[in-house]
Amino acid sequence: MNIAKIKYYITQYQHDFEKVRNQEIYKWKAVKCFQDNWDIDSPDFAKMLDKSLDLAKNLLDSGQYFPKRMLIGNASINPNEIKGLFVDLFDEEHDLKGRIEEFERRFSVINSKNFPNKNDYQDHRAILVYLSLRFPERYYLYKFSMFKEFAAKIDYDYLPIKGRIENIGQYQVLCELIKHELVNDQEVLKLHKNRLSQDCYFDESFKILTQDFIYAVVNYLEIDNSKITKNFRVDKVSFNNGITNIKSEISFKGRITNYLDNERENKRLGDLGEKWVIQKEKEKLKSIGLDNLVDLVRHVAVEDGDGTGYDIESFDNNKAKIYIEVKTTKGDLSQTFYVTRNELERSKIEKDKFYLYRVYNFNENTNAADLDIFKGSLESICDFPIQFKVRYKHK
Repeated sequence: MNIAKIKYYITQYQHDFEKVRNQEIYKWKAVKCFQDNWDIDSPDFAKMLDKSLDLAKNLLDSGQYFPKRMLIGNASINPNEIKGLFVDLFDEEHDLKGRIEEFERRFSVINSKNFPNKNDYQDHRAILVYLSLRFPERYYLYKFSMFKEFAAKIDYDYLPIKGRIENIGQYQVLCELIKHELVNDQEVLKLHKNRLSQDCYFDESFKILTQDFIYAVVNYLEIDNSKITKNFRVDKVSFNNGITNIKSEISFKGRITNYLDNERENKRLGDLGEKWVIQKEKEKLKSIGLDNLVDLVRHVAVEDGDGTGYDIESFDNNKAKIYIEVKTTKGDLSQTFYVTRNELERSKIEKDKFYLYRVYNFNENTNAADLDIFKGSLESICDFPIQFKVRYKHK
């Protein structure tokens, strides 16, 4: 991902704001309409659903694309079944990927009974619209073609393939990284705030603004690539056969810490570090003549979700699959990082196929960092537990 290009586009977005300000204003109005009318317990679910989506026509019905029409049609015939789909889709306690796939599957069954041989149009785009209308502080409006074109314009490491569920996770991560850059531009925020009227949803999380920027880059903004330098550098790489944990002691000293902001920033930095490693791995494979494996490098933490025990699947010089866990800090090599139980157990299972990539001195503006690589089990450094999982019951 080329940060220099993103910053350039943000400048262009600000400069051309008058041209784009009202092109997509309906999105903020559509969200407010949905928020004002949505009531899952409404006695007339189909009518409520239709009213909630009244201003979402451009998002759900356009050209030869009719997800709203088919949604309302099926809800009019089977309101309780469609209501059940939304109850489950909006249940944030469950995995997003599973909820999306289950909504698609179950809706297809209902639609095939009500409207045989008719397309139901309930694809990833439509489902992300529903999620974004219901939880505008959590999700981003999505369109495959927009994602694919934007990814190419900013040199994103992931190549979207139509229909893949992995696109959703990759898109969400990309949007979070873009949002961080966008909201740091106070002039953009001022221009954006001034365009919102009372019939618009006030998007405190700037998710809609982020998607609006991405849409503008794809449809309105251009860039002079000759003015943009390649935004990737590996400053130093070291390989270690043995590492030890710097001894720590338990401290009972009280601290006031903004854990939410720290966690959010650590997540963002971690995503950037993982993207940096993916780029490095692809460059490595190209340099040793394994170009056919470049597109098989996977960002597992994003595409499959957390819990696998590693972040990236790549390949070594012998074409064998390797499992990479990335730990990124802006500070030096000795800065603290944390290893989960799943990461430790995965390292013990994979042994010589498991790699810890310790990215440090990371500079997000130049996309440059130092890298220390360790191969094998992490048992030697996981000797200071700070949390325990507990589910107690009475004896």
